[in-house]
Amino acid sequence: MTLISQLKEDLKRLSRLAANISEAHTSAILLPVGLIAGGETSTPANTIVLKSVVPSGSSFRTAVNPSGVATQIPPRPLSIELVAAHTLSRSLARECRLQVGTGLLGWVAEQGRPIHIAPFDVDSSSLGLYTDSESLKSLVALPISIPSEAFTTRSSDGKVPSGVLMCDSKKAYSFSKLQVKHLEDLAAEVSRLLYWALAKRTSSLDESSWDSFASRSERLAGAIGIESIEIVRVQLEAFSTLERTSGTTVAVQKCEQFVRLMQQALPPHFPLVRLPNDEVLIALDNMMSTFFQNKIRTLADHLSEPAHPFTVGLATFSARAARVRHLDLDVILRQQPLAIKTPAIVASGGKRA
Repeated sequence: MTLISQLKEDLKRLSRLAANISEAHTSAILLPVGLIAGGETSTPANTIVLKSVVPSGSSFRTAVNPSGVATQIPPRPLSIELVAAHTLSRSLARECRLQVGTGLLGWVAEQGRPIHIAPFDVDSSSLGLYTDSESLKSLVALPISIPSEAFTTRSSDGKVPSGVLMCDSKKAYSFSKLQVKHLEDLAAEVSRLLYWALAKRTSSLDESSWDSFASRSERLAGAIGIESIEIVRVQLEAFSTLERTSGTTVAVQKCEQFVRLMQQALPPHFPLVRLPNDEVLIALDNMMSTFFQNKIRTLADHLSEPAHPFTVGLATFSARAARVRHLDLDVILRQQPLAIKTPAIVASGGKRA
């Protein structure tokens, strides 16, 4: 199970917990569009934008009487979407988006402040969550803090919109103070879950980016000297053969396993990046270059099978040969590669520049 699919399952579990805590008719978790998927996707047909009177004042128990009107959505607004829900209703819109700043839930997402409406004496369609009218008696909506490290889309004032934890009820005319306190704690847990899951994903993406590779290579050059830098280019020659004989799934899994093994074999100060064409670049100390080239060949041999050999091509580029005064990866990689050394089991190779 992937990180995102596991996160979605956890959010569904927490929405059920919210419903049990509050004895809600519906409990829903709404998050900024693109937070889970990693980028805003096209707007679904049932996106609803609500023009309504926003809650006034800062009182937690403010009664509001909004009038909801569906309008055509403007191009790419900041929106929140329903990502998890537990409900007794058959009319909940499972795929809906609400514009930040409009409607009750959009107001919570924009302001980052809670609302508790009791009694709820307006049409439930003003929420934008139901396709039919629901005889609701009370509603509470709490902001979910979004980790800014994991979400780059912001409002015009530079703020990251909040997520929303919403619970409504057909039974009680008001949620108790204890229920609201438990829901506040649960909203904080959702925020913490998002931080650990999405910040980890962002960190992983950043570490494998070209900019990260370039900056880490510069730090390595500063430590050992530019002329001691060698760039090893690894070509995954086995992919096309594996795809043809074993299928795309097996080919992708084998190549991803190979890249993970290389990452594990490298010391943390030797950066690695995977290019869009599936080639891998590694920045090394030239005294260790031959050793790690042999290590890479050994890893490829480990993944090879008699019927499906796993072959790789290696090319090495020297910063010394490029005669660069500053580490310029473009210049280094445009040079002729060094002569391929005969594979040998050695502890180290090359000569200190």
